[in-house]
Amino acid sequence: MISSNVRESVSLVGGHIESSEHSFYSQRKKNQRIELKTYNSICFLKNGSVSVYRLADNILTLSISAPAILGLPQMRSETKQHYLRCDTDCEMWVLDTPNAIDLFNKNNLWIHAFDILTRHLELYFQRENMHSQPTIRGVVLEHLRYIWSMPESKRLTTSVYTFILARNQISRSAVHKEMKELSDCEIIRLERGKLLWFNEESISTLLMK
Repeated sequence: MISSNVRESVSLVGGHIESSEHSFYSQRKKNQRIELKTYNSICFLKNGSVSVYRLADNILTLSISAPAILGLPQMRSETKQHYLRCDTDCEMWVLDTPNAIDLFNKNNLWIHAFDILTRHLELYFQRENMHSQPTIRGVVLEHLRYIWSMPESKRLTTSVYTFILARNQISRSAVHKEMKELSDCEIIRLERGKLLWFNEESISTLLMK
């Protein structure tokens, strides 16, 4: 859940980016790749959603929905470590980094940028916890727990297989094996790859096996 201060920070920073004389409006199509670091820019994502991919191995690390400020983690870095890909058609306002720095300085926006970055860092820590489990079953369970916490409307359109495989270097057969065993133990119930039920109370018993 995004805290109110982060929402306010996104709204404030986004409003300044949109109203800047140096920013420009851009529409991007679903699946289009976005290279903010290549063009030394940040952006205010006004509509749509994007996923963040690690450049080294194309692993999906985060998914972010509008409204959002994108590009802050690499804004003052010399290295390019991630790229974005649109999950839907997107609308955004783009601003080059030198003008963004000037905008933040003149309007005292750095504290708001810090709040937004802190939220992104929390998401990375959450992702790392899901990814760094000692067993495949642990990885699968942590991802299922995350999916189960989604709003129902989003959860019922999320394929557990696609979600897990895009974020981890695990074979499809290994994920299917875990899903079958979890279903047989009545810990989860799936329908066409969508998570309908997740029985948290039964997990400790399963992990002891």
